[in-house]
Amino acid sequence: MRRLLLCVLIVFVVASFAVAGGRSEGPSVREFRWYHPEPFGHPWTDVGQMIADEVWRRSDGRLKITLFPAGSLGTQADAIDQLRVGSLDFLTSGPTILNPFDEKVMVFGVPYLFRDQDHAYRVMEELGDELFNTHILEESGVRTIALWYFGTRTLTINADRPIMRPSDLAGMNVRAMTIPVYSDAVASLGASPTPVQFTELYMALQTGVVQGQENPVPTIYAQKFHEVQSQIVLTNHTVHMGSVHVSERVWQTISEEDRDLILQVFEEYRPEIDRRIVEQSDQLLEEMREAGTMIVQPDTEAFRRHSEAHMQRIYGDRWGELIARIKAIQ
Repeated sequence: MRRLLLCVLIVFVVASFAVAGGRSEGPSVREFRWYHPEPFGHPWTDVGQMIADEVWRRSDGRLKITLFPAGSLGTQADAIDQLRVGSLDFLTSGPTILNPFDEKVMVFGVPYLFRDQDHAYRVMEELGDELFNTHILEESGVRTIALWYFGTRTLTINADRPIMRPSDLAGMNVRAMTIPVYSDAVASLGASPTPVQFTELYMALQTGVVQGQENPVPTIYAQKFHEVQSQIVLTNHTVHMGSVHVSERVWQTISEEDRDLILQVFEEYRPEIDRRIVEQSDQLLEEMREAGTMIVQPDTEAFRRHSEAHMQRIYGDRWGELIARIKAIQ
């Protein structure tokens, strides 16, 4: 009888082991979904995967972050709504996406505001929590946990002649994001802003719905916009800072230890994003030149003067004090 019971017990254990996939039960896995607007091949997404892998490793397999690249979960505005209700965990976007909750964040889309990448980071470090994780957090339920360099926005266009100054863009439709400040920014360069969703932009350029668009060089290349544009015009009008957001509903369910782990990994990998953005901007520009895309060095001072005058007329009274404060940061 004892032998029979022992045999039954062994069979039960072996069967249970097989059902469990041949391994013993480990710690439960917490899974997160992370929206990325860019495809793999872009520094944001590639380093994002490195961050996800590192969080998995340091948490001993307890925290699993899965990336959804190339805007596969909808528009970035859709993603904000998903964050608010907790159906999405992380979003890589830009600070101006939060403008429905405080219009002042749109100031980061003002052309020629930041002197360079370092100045942009210093501004974000000084004003970041004040702008994003107080009033906006309370109103939106969206927390900002990282600020990333996206690159310097520049213009691409289909045109028969080189675009050298704002007057050369008169009458040309250039894609603008649906965020008001970016529409005004395109107008400030001399073009006619035309709203097009980012996921539809390649087709819009290819079919002539718009003649141009503006984005940093790594994005132009990753999205293959150079395939359907005749020239890249180095207006370099906006040092664009990106941001990583998390659902506050989700964030508050994560232990303090795991929140610290996630924040630490994001901070450690930020220099890698910066390095890749800067290196790719030079390398890819040369690669696109060799492939036949005209690279135009325009009269940037003419664009600057035209843009600053235009934006002052629209936003001077509303944001004048904030813009002065940003420009004063050393």
